[in-house]
Amino acid sequence: MWEAYAVGTIPVGAVVADSDGAVVSRGRNRILDDEVHGTQLGRTRLAHAEINALLELDASRTYESFTLYTALEPCHLCFAAAFSTRVGRVSFAGEDPYGGAVGRLVPGPDHLAWPVAVEGPLPGRAGLLPELLHVAHHLWRLPDGNVMRLYRSTRPELVSGAERLPLPRTGATLDDAIASLD
Repeated sequence: MWEAYAVGTIPVGAVVADSDGAVVSRGRNRILDDEVHGTQLGRTRLAHAEINALLELDASRTYESFTLYTALEPCHLCFAAAFSTRVGRVSFAGEDPYGGAVGRLVPGPDHLAWPVAVEGPLPGRAGLLPELLHVAHHLWRLPDGNVMRLYRSTRPELVSGAERLPLPRTGATLDDAIASLD
């Protein structure tokens, strides 16, 4: 999440962990990246963190005992991808009232046959920081866009918090961002 924010793309990171909690794949948002990284998608609107993490899972099996952990509530694309890859659980840290799909994806027969348990958002700073980074990204990149219109009208306190976060591409660290929450 921080790596994506620091390079100026939408700040979402994701990992897939097996039933023992071992991380088996990683991804971050690379929609606005200047270059493609290995087998991960980049420079396309499909280069979401969750998609990049799920790309590493072999299609010859299912993953009901695995969990997709993501910094931000997954969108329709990423939530549907979790169903399609047969991941058994999705856990997200921060809410996304603009693009989040939890509770909004219409289940079809395939979803009912391969259910995905959902956990999130996390309480406290663990859930707040991913949402603040998301707002901060849109605040400096698209200050008059739809995401910012929604947040200004429904959660102005998050806009104020996002204004205190360090700007991307300044060399600031995650610790700097966490310190700005105080």
